[in-house]
Amino acid sequence: AIGNAKTTRNDNSSRFGKYIEIGFDNRYRIIGANMRTYLLEKSRVVFQADEERNYHIFYQLCASALLPEFKNLRLSSANDFLYTRQGRSPVIEGVDDAKELGTTRHAFTLLGKTHICINESYQIGLFQVLAAILHLGNVEIKDRDSDSSLIAPNNRHLTAFCELVGVTYQDMSHWLCHRKLKTATETYIKPLPRLQATNARDALSKHIYAKLFSWIVEHVNKALVTNVKQHSFIGVLDIYGFETFEINSFEQFCINYANEKLQQQFNMHVFKLEQEEYMKEQIPWTLIDFYDNQPCINLIEAKMGILDLLDEECKVQSQSKKHGTSFYIKPGEYFKVFVDKV
Repeated sequence: AIGNAKTTRNDNSSRFGKYIEIGFDNRYRIIGANMRTYLLEKSRVVFQADEERNYHIFYQLCASALLPEFKNLRLSSANDFLYTRQGRSPVIEGVDDAKELGTTRHAFTLLGKTHICINESYQIGLFQVLAAILHLGNVEIKDRDSDSSLIAPNNRHLTAFCELVGVTYQDMSHWLCHRKLKTATETYIKPLPRLQATNARDALSKHIYAKLFSWIVEHVNKALVTNVKQHSFIGVLDIYGFETFEINSFEQFCINYANEKLQQQFNMHVFKLEQEEYMKEQIPWTLIDFYDNQPCINLIEAKMGILDLLDEECKVQSQSKKHGTSFYIKPGEYFKVFVDKV
C-alpha cells in the first residue's frame, strides 16, 4: 500500500527496490528476515502521469474518510487533492480502496503482535502524516511580486497540515515562501518566487513521505528480528520496475541506469567470478551464457559519457544566434535533445 502504485503497465507496480534476506536455523527453518530498500520513487508523491495513481495508501485513506477515527484528518474524495488527481485515474477496476485499507491496517496489527508494535496509536499517527501530505499539496502559493510569493491567511489546507503535524501556521506560511542563506559571517532570509516556493513545497512533501517509508521499513525489520543463531540465509533482490517508454523522463533514465548497474553487479559475482572459480578448481560445469551490459553502462558513466556531457552542458552558457541573447540550457530540455540524437 505504501510502496506500490498503479502505472500504465501494472495496476500494482512496486515503485521501490529492495533486498530481502531470509534467515534459517541449522534445521533450515525460517527464523527471521531483514529488508533493505532503495530508490523509492518520491516524485510520484507529487506528480503522476496520465492513467497512473499515487501510492495506494492515499486512495485508501480518501475512500475511508468518513470513518469516525479519521474525522480529524479532514479528508474527502481523491479528486479533491492535487497529489491524487493528476493521473485522472483515481479508481482501479475491481479494487475497493476502503476494503484495502482494512487489509493494510490488519497487516500492521499482525506486526503489533510481536514485541515491536505498530499499534493503533502508531497507525493513527502514520495516517495523520499521510493526510498532512495531501493537504500540503493543496496549499496555494501566490505571487507577491516577481521575486517573492505568499500564502493567504487562514488557508484551510495549510491549517489542516499544521494541526496534523504540530507546527505553527505562521512558521509554515513564512518558510514555504522563504529560504535561509548562510555565509561565513552573516545569515540572510531570501524570499522565493512562486515557482520556487511551489517546488519547495513539493520537495517537503516528498521528504516527509520518504522518512515515513523508512520508519515503516525499520519497524518491519524490528518485528522480524530473531535471537536464534542464523545458520544460513537466502538473499532475494527485487529491483526497481524497469520501464521503457517512447520518451523516457530523466528520472526513468536514472532508474534504468541504476538497474543496469545492479544487474552488472549480479552478473559479476554470480556468473563471471563464480564460473572462473569453477574453472580454476576444474569442477565440471556448463558455462552459462549471459548478456554483458557493460557497454551500455560505459555509454552512460564513462568519461565523456551521457552524464558527463549533461553535467557539462548544464554549466556552459550558450549564445542564441537568433536573438543575440545569452541563456542557460535547462537540463531536461537538453537531455531530451541529446537522447534523440543518440
